[in-house]
Amino acid sequence: MAAARSACGVSESDRQPGRTPRAIPARDGVFGHSWHSAAAFAALVVVIAQARDGGVGQLDQTVLGVLQARRRPAGVSAARAVSTLAEPAFVAPLLAVFAVNAARRAGWRAACAPFLAVASGAAVRRRLSRTIARPRPPAAGWLTEPEGFSLPSKHTALAALTAGACAGSAGLRGLPRHAAPLLAAAGVGASRVYLGVHWPSDILAGWLFAEGWLGLAESVTPGRAGRPGGGIREAATR
Repeated sequence: MAAARSACGVSESDRQPGRTPRAIPARDGVFGHSWHSAAAFAALVVVIAQARDGGVGQLDQTVLGVLQARRRPAGVSAARAVSTLAEPAFVAPLLAVFAVNAARRAGWRAACAPFLAVASGAAVRRRLSRTIARPRPPAAGWLTEPEGFSLPSKHTALAALTAGACAGSAGLRGLPRHAAPLLAAAGVGASRVYLGVHWPSDILAGWLFAEGWLGLAESVTPGRAGRPGGGIREAATR
């Protein structure tokens, strides 16, 4: 009976007269990642458009002003410590640890996926930031020295990209996979606003960019677009 099952997982009992096997997308397959990525990038476009037209300027200024008025030495120290979690000196070793674990489970090809997703995402974010060229908040409120333009936030995007790539490398899917970059973006992003070097909408844009890029990377990475064995499964239909 074992020979009755094909490599596609369709048994002989499924091959009834009048029915032919067909390939349908897996629930968490390539199309799911593509739609998620498209939605994140669409929301990012809205944030960018509003930021450039001043649509979120008042909210940005209000939130930033409230945080700056309530800054305390202990909070500043904590914010600086959290910000370092999104620096390359911390991100690279973290990715290396997850890469080794992934290599043991699925080989070095799978281990390279997180590095490629994070590195390519960081490069595209940098180009996008230079294209948008949004100014940072007034320098008088800076408590750390930033680099480059404001939107999307570099630290927020890198934190979310790293968290999402590591979560995917560890085999997390669905809500846990999406919660990881959200929490990382929220924590690191809040620290950057607290330090006065980003508008709140920069943080939102950084997270949306990371979510979109991670979804795009997962949709084109072999073996991760769906369940083990591929992104499609066979099913019988009338």
